[in-house]
Amino acid sequence: MSSPPNAEMTTAALDSLANPCRRYLLAALLEREDTSTVDPSPESEPMSITALATEVATWEHDCPIVTNDQFEQSHVGLVHAHVPRLVDSGVVIRNDDGAVTTVALADHPILEIEWVRTLLDDPAGDAFAADEATLNRTLEVLRNPRARTVVTVLATRRGAVPVSDLAATVVAREGGDETRLVDVTEAACASVAATLVHHHLPALSDAGLLTYDETTRRAGIAPDAPQWESDWVVEGPLADMAALVRELRTPAAVSSDNRVAPNGSATNQPTAGSGPDETDARGNTCRTIDGVENVFARGHEIADHAEDELFVTIPDGDRIGATCLERWHAAAERGIDVYVGSRSPRVRDTIRSAVPKATVCEPQFDWLNFSTTEAHHGHVVFADRETALLVAAEGTRSDGEGRMVAITGDGRENPLVSLVREQLGPRIERLAAVRDERDGQSKTPLPM
Repeated sequence: MSSPPNAEMTTAALDSLANPCRRYLLAALLEREDTSTVDPSPESEPMSITALATEVATWEHDCPIVTNDQFEQSHVGLVHAHVPRLVDSGVVIRNDDGAVTTVALADHPILEIEWVRTLLDDPAGDAFAADEATLNRTLEVLRNPRARTVVTVLATRRGAVPVSDLAATVVAREGGDETRLVDVTEAACASVAATLVHHHLPALSDAGLLTYDETTRRAGIAPDAPQWESDWVVEGPLADMAALVRELRTPAAVSSDNRVAPNGSATNQPTAGSGPDETDARGNTCRTIDGVENVFARGHEIADHAEDELFVTIPDGDRIGATCLERWHAAAERGIDVYVGSRSPRVRDTIRSAVPKATVCEPQFDWLNFSTTEAHHGHVVFADRETALLVAAEGTRSDGEGRMVAITGDGRENPLVSLVREQLGPRIERLAAVRDERDGQSKTPLPM
């Protein structure tokens, strides 16, 4: 699949700028162009390879006078590597006529890009917030479009993201606007995850743009990276992401109508100044719920009030209690279409026994994929496609007790509900169609 034109241009520009010698060469030619008294033309005033090698060597060694060895090293690099590469990409023109080989800027569109000019005004990164080695690593890693996609995805997330979830989102983004997360296959995710683990994530981490834990296989944006303060980043390849990252530096705002009471339950106290004429914010906000008992109570409430459809995913048996099974059984008995998904065979067997009218399914590899050995996500309660509960985190407090936190939303226009409906709706519809074709008591779980 080819990249869109702007992505191709960005890749071409980064490829030309990733090596410091090429930056020095282009900066020298641009300076020659700016100081030339010749009438403006698509091409810059040519410079000999010898003169360019001297300019590059002075940049490399940060010294106005260089030794013969330093000059010779730069000359060899230009002749055999950097000039041919820039010629092949169409950025410069080489003229070998006569005894002197000269190089000039070509009429290439990347030289008109604002962030490229900004970077070439300071090719050694003297104004860069980190050292030049970090600048070089940043430019090098961002040459790859997939690496830029990874940064784009992580810049929209708070905290670390499992590699499996990241890979699924990357596949969907690379597939274009028509590709949804629910359409991403396990094989495609596995292939992308391998490139992330073995190449892109370590390289991006080494450049300081993100954090990556090889043990937990989780990655997150590094909001304090100096790159986010650089003019060429703000103007160029990560411009949209830079603004998002700056927002990540401040804690997420907690609305006053979602305060958490001392016992860990979510409260819904009205904000000061609110009145009967104001629109109820419930449909536009997501409430947080802290504490195992409070999270389960909210799940029971959703099940009790379901009118047509109830969908639940369970990562492991620890999330199932007798009360849960009773609620789901009661919902099924009053005619609600109950779907319960889990990748745990033990959970699926329990559901078949306790809630025989429920449709049992096995979530496939997508944004709902979870590990039965890690309970960080995977517990969803979704009713009538307009009420959602998503367990956002589970960890261990210092006292050794488990902790559960969830977010919940009500109403079809609620952001959380809209997101869950967009991802689950098509799968639930396929489940219903397949269920009608198969024996509901089959031991083989329906794929989801």
